[in-house]
Amino acid sequence: MSYEIHSGPWGSVFAVPTAVADRYLKFCTEAQLKVLLLALRQGQSPIDSAGIAARLGLPAAEVDDCLQYWQESGLFTFDAASAAAPAPQLPSPAPSALQQAAPAATTVQTPTGQTITTLRARGHLSPGEINTLLRENRQFAALAAELEAARGSVLSPSEREILAYLFGSLELSPEYLLVAAAYCRDKGKKKLSYLEKMVAGWLEDGIDTYEKAENHIQRLTRQEDDETRIRRLFGLPERALTAKEKACVTRWCGEYMTPEPLLRLAYDRTVEATGKVSFAYIDKILAAWAAKGITTVEAAEAERSAAQRAAAGEYSFDIGEAMRIMEQNANE
Repeated sequence: MSYEIHSGPWGSVFAVPTAVADRYLKFCTEAQLKVLLLALRQGQSPIDSAGIAARLGLPAAEVDDCLQYWQESGLFTFDAASAAAPAPQLPSPAPSALQQAAPAATTVQTPTGQTITTLRARGHLSPGEINTLLRENRQFAALAAELEAARGSVLSPSEREILAYLFGSLELSPEYLLVAAAYCRDKGKKKLSYLEKMVAGWLEDGIDTYEKAENHIQRLTRQEDDETRIRRLFGLPERALTAKEKACVTRWCGEYMTPEPLLRLAYDRTVEATGKVSFAYIDKILAAWAAKGITTVEAAEAERSAAQRAAAGEYSFDIGEAMRIMEQNANE
């Protein structure tokens, strides 16, 4: 389908700088673009920011932040002499603005040598300060652009603030944040608010470098794959496993390295004995097999048959072995 420009509404037009489309459109927010269009539509100086706020239904402070963004981009100028209130302070340079996001992490070491990172509430950065970071800190701008490209949508102002906090205040590397964000996307969680909460938990567990994050993700992925396999084998509904059930899965698939046929056999015996899926009962079966070195269904069946014969008082003897023992005793 092709589209053509309809000339009907073009009787009244206003100019928009080409730089908006060429340089800023990808990074500006929806609110910033709307404010700009209405400000240009007014065609007056000074700009009626209160009128724009009323028309868009936005707080006056947010409209001021949007205008400040375009002022810093060179589209507007600020006339301090004509302002009724004192001129607002320009945002700090990139390093200072990053620091304003709050030194939110403190690290302590326990007597056993374990490092624990505790997080405090992060500070607030205005949209103008965030956009200063995007212009002045190439590493931060590249990180934001790569995250947007990976998820196919632009970051909201609050998400940019979260990213500045993670990158600047917590001093997490772009590689760390990119691999963590990719893991979130694989779980269907694209918003940075989820990433922020997840990373907070990781830091409390001492996962504070790219290498640690990558290893942790590999462990989590294996665990999730194992849990999916157990659900399929046991016919379980799509529900979150309890902490004890997850611990069982970790033992079965990690510590015992139980092959799938044995897992299925343990499940069958549990249902036969209890009439339901009991992780605790299955765990006892698999723990006993692991202790005895049983790794095949044949060995498990033979062990059960021997136990049943012993319980019934039936014993089988190797005649050749018995004759050998008798001869040995006679010679002595």
